[in-house]
Amino acid sequence: MATSTIYIFSTKDLTLKGNVSGGSWGLATLSRDGNTAYMASGFLSRVAYGTGEDVLQIFDVPTNTVKKEIILPYKLTQYTPDAAQLRLSADEKFIYIQNATPATSVTVVDLERGKVVKEIPSPGCYGIYPMESGYGYSAICSDGSFATFKLSPDGQSFTSQKSEKIFDVDEDPIFLASARVDSDLVFLSYNGNLYRVSDASGVIRKVDVIAATKGVPGSWGASGYGVMTYDSETGIMFMAMSSNRHEGTHHHGATEIWAYDMKKKKIVSRSPVKDISTIGVVKGEQTNLFGLDIKKNIIVKYDINPKNGYSLKLSAQRTDFGFATMIMGAH
Repeated sequence: MATSTIYIFSTKDLTLKGNVSGGSWGLATLSRDGNTAYMASGFLSRVAYGTGEDVLQIFDVPTNTVKKEIILPYKLTQYTPDAAQLRLSADEKFIYIQNATPATSVTVVDLERGKVVKEIPSPGCYGIYPMESGYGYSAICSDGSFATFKLSPDGQSFTSQKSEKIFDVDEDPIFLASARVDSDLVFLSYNGNLYRVSDASGVIRKVDVIAATKGVPGSWGASGYGVMTYDSETGIMFMAMSSNRHEGTHHHGATEIWAYDMKKKKIVSRSPVKDISTIGVVKGEQTNLFGLDIKKNIIVKYDINPKNGYSLKLSAQRTDFGFATMIMGAH
């Protein structure tokens, strides 16, 4: 990965409106209003090895220009880009950046001051799931628990707490992908189970485990990278699913997208798709679901039909980019 690029498409017809680029293994996120994009990436002297420099770039989306650069500790994770690796605090004062050398930690950048203020060690834990208020986040740990870190307002100090075991890492591992449902965090497991947890108390607590595939014929499970996306207005969780699930198929493209009613706890529609690896609900002139075809490097747009169980109909597609695993939209 010599360079990483954020492509900016119109939600109306997928017209390419521009792009911004960074270094290798780019992690990206978007401000709440969609006007500012952030990318943390590495600029390496020999592309795949040698000396290097990790940089946080801040882009103005409407003009596709760099607004600022902040030099980071040379520890940035080099893993398939995921939304859980670069996250903003609730008020967008801090940005949290995932490190792995392979020792895991999180770099905290104060965006108002334009500087790194803290590195938080998180051995055995990965992913960043910010709290809804204040300064803090949780991370998934390798023993099936979560660690929660709370920061001081200046970012200079922190406390941490470990939860009880939430999931079985061998029998029912979860994806990095997550969604907020009301005030809870929801994760999807390889087997298609929805783990609903609360971080309101400062430590992760299990609220519910929903067996979404229960009663569905066949060996169904989640497949892809960004395998879930939630529409808060309708209460529908969309999930990228594949049949004939077995060990090692969790990263394959999905063959169906299920619409799951989180209140009624039932599947309301199943829409056939092909090789979709990442999905995202994005609100433009109307609410649509977008997906990435992992094999053909295609972005697709689906219209959502609320009168037919929120089923999906392909309405647009285009391809002119490389391997991608993330969809971002203003919210």
